[in-house]
Formats: sequence, C-alpha cells, structure tokens
Amino acid sequence: MSVQSYFILGRPLNSLLAGSAVAIGALAALSAPLTSTQLWYIILGCITTGFISAYGYAINDIFDIEIDKINVPHRPIPSGNVSLQGAKWFAIITLALGIIFAFLIDLVAVALALFGGVLLYLYAGYFKRSGFPGNLIVALLAAIPFIFGGFVTASYSTLIYPASFAFLINLGRELIKDIEDVHGDKLEDVQSIALRYGVKPARNLAYIILFSLVVIIPFPVLLGFYKSIPFYIAVLLIIGIIIYTVPMVFNHPEETIIQNTTAIKRILKICMTIGVVGFMSEGLINLFHYTFS
Repeated sequence: MSVQSYFILGRPLNSLLAGSAVAIGALAALSAPLTSTQLWYIILGCITTGFISAYGYAINDIFDIEIDKINVPHRPIPSGNVSLQGAKWFAIITLALGIIFAFLIDLVAVALALFGGVLLYLYAGYFKRSGFPGNLIVALLAAIPFIFGGFVTASYSTLIYPASFAFLINLGRELIKDIEDVHGDKLEDVQSIALRYGVKPARNLAYIILFSLVVIIPFPVLLGFYKSIPFYIAVLLIIGIIIYTVPMVFNHPEETIIQNTTAIKRILKICMTIGVVGFMSEGLINLFHYTFS
C-alpha cells in the first residue's frame, strides 16, 4: 500500500475538474464585483467539491470490487494496493474533509455537500444498475458543482443555466451509454430504458433531452444575462452540432444505432467542452468587467 495508490483511488484529475466547475459556475453567475469573501468561498467550494468527488470515486470502487477484479484488476482495490478497509477509511476521511470545508462557507454549502455525498452513496450502492433513476442521479451530480458556485456568489438568478446545461447533456449522454451497453446490460440485469423498452425508445428519449438543451441554452443570451461573444459562439456551435450530427448518426436501424454510440458520445464530449469553455469565458469576462470597470 502507498500514498500514490490512495491518490489514484480518488481520481485526482476528475476531482479537480469537478472542483473547477464550482469556480466556473460562480464566475459565470457573477453580477457584481467579486468580494474577497466571495473569492475565499469559491476556493473553499472548489476544495469541498474535490473532496466529495474523491469520496464518490472511492465509494464506487468499494461497491464494484468484484466486478473490477474482472474488468479493471489494476485499480487500487482489486490489485491489493489499497485494502477494502483502507478504502472505506479514505471515503470517510474525504467526505468529512469535504463537509468541514463546506462548514467554513455556510450551512447551505454543508447541505449541498451532504446531499452530493448521499447521492453518490445511493448511486454506487443501489441505483447504478437501476436504469433511468441512476441516469438522473448522474446528471444531477454533474449539475451540483455549478449550483454550488452560484450559491457561493449569491447569484441565484443565473446559476440555473450552467447547471441545466450540465444536467441535460449528461442525462442525454447517460442514455446513449445505456444504448451502447445494451447487450452487456442484459447479462448484468441492468434495468435501462434501452433494455426494458428497446434501443429506439431510448434513442428517442435522448433526442428529447438533447433538443431540450438546444432550446434552453440560448435563453441566457436572449434574456440578456450573458453578453460575451465567446458565449454566443459556444451556443451557436452546440446548437449546430446537435441539430446536424445527432440525427445524422442516430437515424439508422437498431444495430447501427448501437454501433454509432461511440461517435455520439464523442460528439457530446465536444459539446460539453465547448459549453464549459463558453461558461468559463463568460465568467472571466465578468470577473474582468467587475474588477476593472
């Protein structure tokens, strides 16, 4: 056992990215000069989310230990580099640290941290193979850091936009992953939409969710909340990519749809990246505007 193995258990890069979403959400929602207190709270929010994310990855690996022995035997727990008891202590400590840092912000932050921790535990332990309920939890977990960021800067009217983007695009991607895994899920008795009702109904639900995203994402521009050129470009790119590529790749017979899921996931990852860059650009422009104007 080594410190490095515990470090790997917490997926440091993914946890860092989750923490950075707090800063992106906070700055994108900014509507007044950033105070030193708000900056301190943003830093604490990033740290809180990073620790809660590390807890979530550890809990997931604890519940998946038997599957991981077959699928990813090199991971810290199945390889023996981290004992099961050690992983449990790692999860307890990272969750506790996340809550402690949240407590330094306020009780709302503590509630959000606890809510995220509970969702991560329920997902790993009970809902991972439940199909759509599990999809909803994953999408909500993706949105929580952006919500956290909006609460940190008390910008309640605009936090909904990055959170909605994260929720809808992750929900659509989860459904597409279920289509990709439909044959394997049959063996694992996963109750996904694709397995219970068919590939095409799952595809159609993914359509509804992704095209809902296309409808919603221009709203901050139309309502005058976001005014930066980089965000306008990001919105146009995302709308164009989804409207043009998703039907083109997905309007096929069932087996071809399954084969094309890799391409769709890649397309959505590009859209995610464009969206994050757009919100980040809006946040940096807000910060510059309110600091130097």
